[in-house]
Amino acid sequence: MKNLVIDRRAIRNNLHAIKERADGAAIYADLSANAGGMGLLETAQLLRDEGIHDFAVSDPRDAALLRSRGFTEERIMMLRSTADPDELNDLIDAGVICTVGSYDAAVALNGIAESRRTVAEVQIKIDTGLGRYGFSPEQLDRVSAVYKYMSSLAVVGTFTTFSASWRSRKLTLQQVDLFNTVLDKMTDMGLEPGLAHCCDSAALFKYDFGRMDAVRVDTALSGRIPGKAIPGLAKVGYIEAGIEEVGWFPKGHRIGAEHGVVMRAPAKIAVLSVGYYHGFGVDRHISERRLWERLLQSRRRLYVRINGQRAKVLGNVGMLHTMVDVTKIECTVGDVAILDVDPVNVKGLPRSYK
Repeated sequence: MKNLVIDRRAIRNNLHAIKERADGAAIYADLSANAGGMGLLETAQLLRDEGIHDFAVSDPRDAALLRSRGFTEERIMMLRSTADPDELNDLIDAGVICTVGSYDAAVALNGIAESRRTVAEVQIKIDTGLGRYGFSPEQLDRVSAVYKYMSSLAVVGTFTTFSASWRSRKLTLQQVDLFNTVLDKMTDMGLEPGLAHCCDSAALFKYDFGRMDAVRVDTALSGRIPGKAIPGLAKVGYIEAGIEEVGWFPKGHRIGAEHGVVMRAPAKIAVLSVGYYHGFGVDRHISERRLWERLLQSRRRLYVRINGQRAKVLGNVGMLHTMVDVTKIECTVGDVAILDVDPVNVKGLPRSYK
């Protein structure tokens, strides 16, 4: 028995904290990646019940699914710029606010909207340092062309995405200043930026700048903003897994392969059939960490909870199994272990809600 548990109360708690920090700014709930692993439709329904009606997605199929399941009045924004004709047609069909991050994407969308005799709402993406999508601050002549020559596009907003808000206040502030400079230049050129937004989950809770007209939140909903724990946010997501086996092993017993752990004393060990394949012990932000942060992360001990007590993980987390020290814990086969896990990393497990 094993499943991913999503606590709705924790999400509501986090949403309350988000609303307080947003301080009146509009809130876009980023539901990309199956709502960060929490479940697209279930999370969208919870948020709608709590008064959130602005969603963001990164896949046209998510927008289509939301519309088909009754989310017909909500504003849905596509975060990713695309020039793919099939995707653009799907986005227009779903009535999505499209992101335009390049001249080619604008031309492609305008052509399709014109051929369909409609006007597509768009938000202009400005690249202030992340380097994935967006007009550079030096390409405002191309941004101007969207306003002047593409009559089938209606600009309703302008935004940017931070590159390191969770770990660098200095860099984030520089990107806010650059974005503000771009907005000022657009206004001086007679271009109406519309809804301006740049603040993500980390920036919303770590800094007191960047609110603007709206904020976009994802990791704040799951309470899993990288870095130090944020007061007021509750972590969402844990795995419940039944103990498969329990046994006593002698001093010198090896756990794992050649470089595994050798027991220094007799120990009672429990086996859980959950591993890194299921998302346990996986850090989705590891590629963004500095070398010394990676070294510290690799030395951190992992624990699970069994019958209300902490049990240390022994050795490395395996692909499909985890071994834990239960020498001082009364437990038996079938008792449930609780494993903290970021829902976005979880696969191969059913999801349940409470």
